[in-house]
Amino acid sequence: MALKTYTLHVEESETEDGLDVDVYDADGTIEASTWIGYEDYGVTSRGGDPEPTETTFSADVLTLDLQVERDEAAFLIRVLGDAEILASKRLVDEAWGLAAR
Repeated sequence: MALKTYTLHVEESETEDGLDVDVYDADGTIEASTWIGYEDYGVTSRGGDPEPTETTFSADVLTLDLQVERDEAAFLIRVLGDAEILASKRLVDEAWGLAAR
């Protein structure tokens, strides 16, 4: 296997009811993807337009997976490669314009 470069891209969905989370390879192909519904976690968008966030990392793995956790003030998104954490991003409610329902 060879070391590959990936990008974790997170942005609010066009309907402002959740987050689109994608991991792209260097060619722009989606390698992993999920949608995080705000309703599922008891939060709602207060409007605004948070800027998408990207985190680039390199790995030599066979599998990629996304893991989402929630605490009282943020989402924690992790990229797992062969069950090891490769990258993570904490999205704080205040910065993303989210409020408890």
